[in-house]
Amino acid sequence: MKTLLISIFCSVIFISNGFSQAAEEKQRLKYEAEMEQKKKEYINDFVTTLKVDDFQKEIIKQQMESYFEEFKKINMLGLQEFERKTYVQNLDDSHFSDLKAMITEDQMSKIMNALKGKWDPKEEEKKKKRKKKNKS
Repeated sequence: MKTLLISIFCSVIFISNGFSQAAEEKQRLKYEAEMEQKKKEYINDFVTTLKVDDFQKEIIKQQMESYFEEFKKINMLGLQEFERKTYVQNLDDSHFSDLKAMITEDQMSKIMNALKGKWDPKEEEKKKKRKKKNKS
């Protein structure tokens, strides 16, 4: 009788543990999908503010998305802070070398600021409103 109760108890624990892991996995996947959507919106919103042609906009989008993927890989390595900064600095220096030949230095600095999180879409909207107001 004791072994039956112990085996039932263990079975319940293992089953509930399996369900909780499945729920955590679903939550993690949902979070990743949500973050991917926000990343795409951020990139699209930023690229629309640049004064470049459509071809260049598409290239910038692709470069930014690949930059974020590489940045994510660097963060997943679990490096020390100074090693991680070195890797990120190397990524910053080398990743946009092709793009630098196509666009101006001002646009490149704007892209780097956006990648570092220093670009605010709300501030960009305020600038547009000010320009419209000044033109009127």
